Amino acid sequence: MGVRSRGFRPGRSLLLLLIGIFIGLFSTWCLWTSSTSSSFPLLKACPAPQVYHKEKGFVLIGIMTAAKYVDTRAYNVWKTWAQHVPGKVLFFVAENTTSVYSELPLVRLKGVDDSYPPQKKSFAMVKWMADNYMDSFEWFLRADDDLYIKGESLERLLRGLDSSRSHSIGQAGLGNSAEYGLLALGQSDNYCMGGPGVVMSRETMRKVSTHLQHCLEHLLTGHEDVELGRCIRKHVGVACTWNYEMQTLFHNNQSTSNKAYAGSLDEVKAAITLHPIKIPSVMRRVHSHVRTIKLNDLREKRASLLSEMSVSPSISLQRNEPSTLQDIPIFSFIDNNRIIFCSDGVNCPRHTLEQRTRGEMGRIITQLFDDFNANARQRGRVLQFQNLQYGYERLIPKYGVDYILDMILWFKKFRPPHRTTLSVRRHAYVQQSFAPLKSISENSLRWKLYGEGGHASDHIHLILPLKGRSQVFARFATHLHNTCMREKKLTLVVVLYSSPDEMETRKKMAEISTLMEVKIVEMGNEVFSRGVALTRGSSHLSADSLLFLTDVDMLISCDALRRIQLNTIYNAQIFFPIVFSEFSPDSWSENDRLLADSFHYGRRRGYFRHFGYGLAAMYKGDLHTIGGFNTSISGWGMEDVDLFEKAVKSPYHRVIRAPEPGLVHIYHPIHCDPSMPASQLAMCQGSKAASLASIDSLVQSINHLP
Repeated sequence: MGVRSRGFRPGRSLLLLLIGIFIGLFSTWCLWTSSTSSSFPLLKACPAPQVYHKEKGFVLIGIMTAAKYVDTRAYNVWKTWAQHVPGKVLFFVAENTTSVYSELPLVRLKGVDDSYPPQKKSFAMVKWMADNYMDSFEWFLRADDDLYIKGESLERLLRGLDSSRSHSIGQAGLGNSAEYGLLALGQSDNYCMGGPGVVMSRETMRKVSTHLQHCLEHLLTGHEDVELGRCIRKHVGVACTWNYEMQTLFHNNQSTSNKAYAGSLDEVKAAITLHPIKIPSVMRRVHSHVRTIKLNDLREKRASLLSEMSVSPSISLQRNEPSTLQDIPIFSFIDNNRIIFCSDGVNCPRHTLEQRTRGEMGRIITQLFDDFNANARQRGRVLQFQNLQYGYERLIPKYGVDYILDMILWFKKFRPPHRTTLSVRRHAYVQQSFAPLKSISENSLRWKLYGEGGHASDHIHLILPLKGRSQVFARFATHLHNTCMREKKLTLVVVLYSSPDEMETRKKMAEISTLMEVKIVEMGNEVFSRGVALTRGSSHLSADSLLFLTDVDMLISCDALRRIQLNTIYNAQIFFPIVFSEFSPDSWSENDRLLADSFHYGRRRGYFRHFGYGLAAMYKGDLHTIGGFNTSISGWGMEDVDLFEKAVKSPYHRVIRAPEPGLVHIYHPIHCDPSMPASQLAMCQGSKAASLASIDSLVQSINHLP
């Protein structure tokens, strides 16, 4: 009996092929379907529309975020620690969430919204990672958008573990005191707290992924981290790591959310994750601190390797050969009551320690004892810091910073039979060397500052409040015209109050208007208020306009304008330059009087005004975001301090302060109206006293007294 072959039918084959493709697409489109028999809304967590390429990696980090935080918290995570992890970072959001940042890798979970508590979003995220990347990564981490992760520290921990075994790693929790015993946990049960992050091995993900739907249908509490831990415990058979050290490694700050990591950062060095960091500026601060620690470690390693190769000179406090007495770098004495004594500083001979010095000395002491106690267990002894008696510090701009520290220590031997504890005193000689200078192109610098697609304006709007003082304005305008006549992208906005010499001022503005754009904002006979004037002067400009709030007594160089452009970043950074302020010419030395150039920085000629905030560069949108000027302040002073404090407190901006040699404040007598409010009067009188003469000239005057 012969076999009759079935002929080829193109139509039928094509139909079967289309049906197969349809079934394949349908089966991969929806992860779970809804059930009408359950009262609990089940998930429909479908893949994001973009195509995800399967790549081999070490750890996949999924971050839950919400629409109102995707462009702030989430984006700051993406621009900071997410760039330094050994794997991939994805941000999981509700179905209709959008972002202004196209480079942000968003995964939109279908059928998921931003409702709280986010059990549905959390379970959908874990399921999505398992279904799409199960075979591509060894480890998986569930995180929130207020978590900081030190990628290298995380990798060191996980490299010592086997991802083919079941692991659930994090800081174990049982609930707070009010919830203890109410979370339906057994005696041996716990959960990994969601805040500091939950790390799961590939094997854990493989076992739990098929049970997530069932666990979601049978929730016992409103805490998604408790329920995820319960699901892992029930279906994988492992609990969260019971280890006291995990409180340090997966660190959860117990302060209120806005104060966490805003002060001391001592806990950062030993931690792997840090939670909670809800303010973007604090996230950037922590990231900068972590990268600084990394840089210091690399420099120390480099110095050690060079020392082993015998190619570096022996360490010595004599790092330069002075040819004159003035070339000898001077040490400043640091007393144990946190007072510094020196001979060449602005506020010397005595003032409190700056935050920079306190923080740096703390890091130095921590590093010294970490290095000494690296093999403490094997050696049977440990050193513990007790207090700092005194110290010396000096800065050599060409080389680095030197410290000499006199410390009281506890020396402990804990191995029998020689157990003992002694209080000892030791000196530490520390050198922090600067890295070699590195030059980069202007385009590279712009990209580093603003990033791809960031906003940088080449047009500066100088906002100048003015009432009277036509001769001073003529000097200001003439200098601006002579030094920046080729500067095409400059607009001078004069907020003009009525005065007897108003016509002379208008004539001068007409002269320079042929070379640069000049706008006049008429204030008429209103009572003078610098805050009101600056607000009015910027009111007609767009949000992306770069402002420089200035004063008529200033001389401005074109280099200063260029640095204003580089140091001011829209939605990120506000620049308060430290200007050079002249003393009264009556106190100048003979050499200073002979100098025609105002851009001269002799000690007796003037000083950099570290406590002046009147000049500021920012974008109009940032001025509005931080709250603008207090327009209720009239007359002289206080409005600049108020604005500076708002900028410092802004969660979305960082403030940069730096001496700007291209900004010189020409001396003029200051009149302090006794009718001013007490705080303004005290500030005015202090500024008046500080601008009279240098310490050198005052000492010389005292020496010549009979």
